Amino acid sequence: MAVLQGSFLSSELGRLSHFTVILPHDTVTNPPASGYPVLYILPGRTDDCNTWLYRTNIERYAYFKGLAVVIPSGDGSFYANMAGGGRYFTMITKELPEVVRNMFRVGFSRQHTYIAGAAMGGYGALRCALTYPEQYAGCIALSPIADIEDFVNKEISAGRTDIWRGILGERMLVQRDMDLANLVSESHTYSQIHPLLYIACGKRDDLYPSVVRLRDLLDRNKLDFIFEQADAGHEWGFWDIAVQRGLDSIIKDT
Repeated sequence: MAVLQGSFLSSELGRLSHFTVILPHDTVTNPPASGYPVLYILPGRTDDCNTWLYRTNIERYAYFKGLAVVIPSGDGSFYANMAGGGRYFTMITKELPEVVRNMFRVGFSRQHTYIAGAAMGGYGALRCALTYPEQYAGCIALSPIADIEDFVNKEISAGRTDIWRGILGERMLVQRDMDLANLVSESHTYSQIHPLLYIACGKRDDLYPSVVRLRDLLDRNKLDFIFEQADAGHEWGFWDIAVQRGLDSIIKDT
């Protein structure tokens, strides 16, 4: 595998955006005709585009799956089109894939495109997959922030108002298109295509109750998902195991 680090001038962010790319070693000499399947990994709030390389064995897992992996920087944005900052959601779902396809031999097709993340990144991955089900074949969400409105209210109560004012605006209201529960209901109603969702959370994680509620909502709406849990907290040791299980679940044939 080759690990590349770079940046591009993002029109959606109005500045350089950094990203890390993991490519199979034969990308240049013997790429598949259709391009390599690609996994986009969205970092958590305190992470950058390198953290997954240091904290997990994602490079090795990608090797065995024949995957290209793209890890952008999330900059604590919650992957929103921020009221007082960059348009991160549009950058992740539209701009970044176009940049990656122009630079590397990765596939264009839905059946070879996946998205993943943990915590803030897990929320972002689910939002992307539920908003654009025609774009992703599968999604891995590890300990995701499943109830964004409840999370924001707790953050504001803890005094973190400046962060959320920058993301949501002065009124700090969560819009419908940011709410996963609303997206689940709309996806069930309006879309005939649904990516396979793999969701995992530790039972000692503070986010666990909200993740279970999301699981139950997915079940009621009959969306295609796999849910796993373990005696774990909000921790990389659990996520490293879970992402491997998630890849085995959503990628059947590369």
